[in-house]
Amino acid sequence: MLLGAAPPRHNPGLTMARSFLISFLAFPFSVLVFLIGWAGWEFRTGALAAAVAFTMFFLAAAINLFFVRRFTYLDAALPVVFALLWSLALAPFSLGASLFSAPFFIAASVLLGVCIAVTARWDAPKGWLVLPALVFLYEMLPLNVPGPVDDTFSLTASLGAVAALFFKRVLPAVLGSRPGVHPGRK
Repeated sequence: MLLGAAPPRHNPGLTMARSFLISFLAFPFSVLVFLIGWAGWEFRTGALAAAVAFTMFFLAAAINLFFVRRFTYLDAALPVVFALLWSLALAPFSLGASLFSAPFFIAASVLLGVCIAVTARWDAPKGWLVLPALVFLYEMLPLNVPGPVDDTFSLTASLGAVAALFFKRVLPAVLGSRPGVHPGRK
């Protein structure tokens, strides 16, 4: 670094993209660990090793998300892209078995994406992302209670909480901002 030069700035948009990348790396590494465990020992060892590898990657991605300082609009699109790809990956396993409800998961990802976009635009507190993120994670799991009651209840509860927080905290900022001026910037 040159004398007097400003230190390199941290790009906060890369943090969530990094979590997205870590999440996708879980798939090939889990398959690789599964094949090694199955070839070296037995099927159960490979399955257990794959589950542990996937969990480790997923936890690393989740921990990385805690360090996001400021969201961008690219970050708002990532949950929807992930939901579409995850739904395609689980589609062969859920045919006839009803293990996974893709429409509810995609709806939860859209809700989370909208919340991230609102947070990015009006600097809303990150605490209001907790319930949509939990519903997103719940809908992502390939576990399903028979019938649409659990999915409908969780998505509706999340939408209600987000609507209440929007009308309480974000709408006054929206109404107070001038067109064409970003309220967080001068």
